Amino acid sequence: MRTRTGRVGLAILLSAGLSFGAACDTSEERAESHYQSALSLLEEGDVERALIEFRNVFQLNGTHEGARETYARTLYEHGHIPDAYGEYLRLVEQYPENLEGQRALAEIAASTQNWSEAESHVAKALALAPDDIKLLSIENAVAYFNAVQAREDEAQQAAIVKAQALITEDSSLKNARNILIDNLLRKQEWYAALDAIDDGLAIDPDQKELYGIRLGILQQVGDLKGIEAQLRDLMDRFPQERGAYKQTLVRFLINQEKLDEAETFIRSEAEREGASPEDRVFLISFLEQMRGQEAALAEVEKQIAAGLADDANFRSMRAKLNFQMGEIDAGIAEMEELTADAERNDLTRSFEVDLARMLFQQDNAVGARALVEKVLAEDPAQPDAVKLKANWLIDDDETADAIAMLRDALNDSPDDADIMSLMARAYEREGNQDLRSEMLALAVQASGKAPVESLRYASSLADDDNLLAAEGILIDALRLAPQNPALLAALGDVYTRMEDWSRTDDVIAALNALDDPNARRQATELTARKLTGQDRSEELTTLLEGLENDAALGKSAQYALLRSRLETDGPEAAQTYLNDLLAESPDDPTLRFMKGGFLAEAGETAEAEEQFRALVAENPQYANVWIALYRMKQQVGDLAAANAVLDEALVALPTNGTLLWAKAGEFERAGDLDAAIEIYEAMYAENSNSLIVANNLASLLATHRGDEESLQRAYTVSRRLRESDVPAFQDTFGWISHRRGNHEAALEHLRAAAVGLPGDVTVQYHLAANLAALEMTEEALAQFQNVKAMINLENPPAFAAEVDSEIQKLSQPATSE
Repeated sequence: MRTRTGRVGLAILLSAGLSFGAACDTSEERAESHYQSALSLLEEGDVERALIEFRNVFQLNGTHEGARETYARTLYEHGHIPDAYGEYLRLVEQYPENLEGQRALAEIAASTQNWSEAESHVAKALALAPDDIKLLSIENAVAYFNAVQAREDEAQQAAIVKAQALITEDSSLKNARNILIDNLLRKQEWYAALDAIDDGLAIDPDQKELYGIRLGILQQVGDLKGIEAQLRDLMDRFPQERGAYKQTLVRFLINQEKLDEAETFIRSEAEREGASPEDRVFLISFLEQMRGQEAALAEVEKQIAAGLADDANFRSMRAKLNFQMGEIDAGIAEMEELTADAERNDLTRSFEVDLARMLFQQDNAVGARALVEKVLAEDPAQPDAVKLKANWLIDDDETADAIAMLRDALNDSPDDADIMSLMARAYEREGNQDLRSEMLALAVQASGKAPVESLRYASSLADDDNLLAAEGILIDALRLAPQNPALLAALGDVYTRMEDWSRTDDVIAALNALDDPNARRQATELTARKLTGQDRSEELTTLLEGLENDAALGKSAQYALLRSRLETDGPEAAQTYLNDLLAESPDDPTLRFMKGGFLAEAGETAEAEEQFRALVAENPQYANVWIALYRMKQQVGDLAAANAVLDEALVALPTNGTLLWAKAGEFERAGDLDAAIEIYEAMYAENSNSLIVANNLASLLATHRGDEESLQRAYTVSRRLRESDVPAFQDTFGWISHRRGNHEAALEHLRAAAVGLPGDVTVQYHLAANLAALEMTEEALAQFQNVKAMINLENPPAFAAEVDSEIQKLSQPATSE
């Protein structure tokens, strides 16, 4: 017994010893073990398991340089560009002198024409490797496109010469070749540009970007057969992206007004051996868009009757078409029948997502969300369910969860432009503009430069005043869809902002050449903007007068002409013109509204109110009339009547954003900040995309409430403002950062806001308080004294006493212990 007990005891001791030894392994050692395992798996070609091992490293050691570098490189090499970009950013944040990280970030930024980011990273990389020819090529590309933006011909020519020298030294340098191609395109030397592109493709035949440019040149020279041949070649060359190129080919045929040929091609794709369900769905989608819903429904019925396709799939299409055509109950009923007691598989789950979309459109968000959650519980990667849930997570500010979901979905579908666009929206909500821009750029590429994605990215670039890059994106898209009015109008907007009037004229001519009333309206608006920008008011007036009798544009022209005459000839002439218009159209509500505005401006408030009251009596939904009446009461000092008008308007329009905004302002002025916050919360729940609502809600939460929950809520709502250059937004984000104790981060934002709003005493006080928190005594004292001088003694702000106290405290001489 003793021997046996001794053996058991020895076993326990040995076991404990082993456990004790394992416990002594540090997290760094375990991280290193996972790192070595990841490297071994990469050597074996098991990339997916290697990536998992890398993530295990970061859970134990988030600053492992080798693991982060190799992980980012692996993602980059396997086409996961957004994730690679994010990982390289983390790498250089931790290790600023990591050459691979800085080089990769410069390469990715240059590939998406994000020249400001490329400039930053290539400068850091060249400081580490000044003779690296690839980096020199990127640096030269930045110099070239900056010179083009600034219209500096000498600098532009110098970059072209350098690009030619770099290509001579290393013909594989893509950025150098792109400069030569871009220069040829700008000079419209189309055939020379084709030769340059073909040279590049001979070196690397998988450069999708060059194929896109080549298609555009073929469009310019009118080689339509060449375009079609190249698109068909690309379908075979890049089989994983066959669907995207197929859609591009169909768009091309449609733009050439070859609808029959397009339909024949789509039908052949749907009927070919190995055709996917998506091919058959694409046929129905084409018919719906180009032949109408009834034609699509007829095709679906034919397929079902003939047994040519999967019955359930086509029944779901029938349900969706019926729903869209107004047979809502029938559409939902058929979809519910398809999903009830059905086998749990991918097809059933896809039907449930379609049903969820229907329920969302019927304002049944609870039922829709329940269906989506059910699908994701069974298949967390179901792409359409992921997109739906990501949308509502972003709306609810749960961006981290949304990004994690979308990143996983993108790993499964690396060319899904919708997922990339959603990730861009999530990054925007988080205030990460660099990753937002990166995702928008990648979405353009993944979509084959489709109009929607191109417009979204170009708009973002234009908002950032990166007009040259916006122009490039729109031109690339127009090469594939040269008659798309939305793309043309956006390009015209860019040119008017550049004040490039000759190119504006080219866009106007292209819009007028389309047989489309909406395109003609956009051409007229661009013409008006051009004449306004050139101070050609007489010609603008002549243009508008010429449109007065136009069936489509007449009313808009009259309204614009009225505003023009008010600005150029004064109120008397404008009112005379308005009276003439009213004599012809006495019941026109817009003209009557303008008449009320003229009366109010002239001080004839009783007559103005009579006009406004008559309009809302006829239609209480005229929100702008209610607002005009409310503001008129405010301007004459009758605040009680103004508030009464507002309450009356909200009975008619209880969810109108403008009216609610005004009501929140009334509560703020009355000091009832909790009521104002309640309104902003409701508005935010209705539309969390509004920057102004987000700003006001976050500002009130941070100013009025001091509990941790409210401050965290304020920060979450305001994150998207962190890179804004709007002074009010800078003040909000800076003050919230200050309230949360992050004074260093707050300083940059509050300084910028104080410069942008020098007359706002609250903004100046916020800067003073933050300076004091940073113990920047002299500057804080001067700023508080500035604030004190600005305070209205008859109506002092709540912080007036604090200002006096801080001045007294900061004025005390420093004491030493």
